[in-house]
Amino acid sequence: MQRRHIIQWGAAALTAVSLGTASAQSFPAKPVKLVIAFPAGGPTDISMRVLADNASKILGQPVIVENKPGAGGTLPAQALQTAQPDGYTLAQIPLGVFRLPYTTKINWDPVKDISYVLNVTGYAFGIVVPADSPLKTWTHFVAWAKANPGKLSYG
Repeated sequence: MQRRHIIQWGAAALTAVSLGTASAQSFPAKPVKLVIAFPAGGPTDISMRVLADNASKILGQPVIVENKPGAGGTLPAQALQTAQPDGYTLAQIPLGVFRLPYTTKINWDPVKDISYVLNVTGYAFGIVVPADSPLKTWTHFVAWAKANPGKLSYG
């Protein structure tokens, strides 16, 4: 599936979810705001702007993108805490925000206070080594690190 089709599918799904959370007869009666956890011009912003543009065409109302980078991606999630639950404010946040209650003290719970709707973009992170490294698995890596204290370099 081409990236364009995935983004168009995401816009359609976002529209369907928005219609399901607000009155279908009057929604949308005004612009929808999409708050993004990353700065303008980056890969996530670009994908979300394409999604917003497609959703605008389907909804017949503008989907206005508002970038709120910083604070580990929590700013859009925090914006949802004060937004009316009417389908007019949506947010893109990193999935790491859902782990916050386990790592830091916050006065809201992302698992209980916001609803995960759709995975639109994502990043797969992993541990890598040069192809010619003798370390081929995580077990090899851990064994080498234990056998060579202070020699491990990572970034």
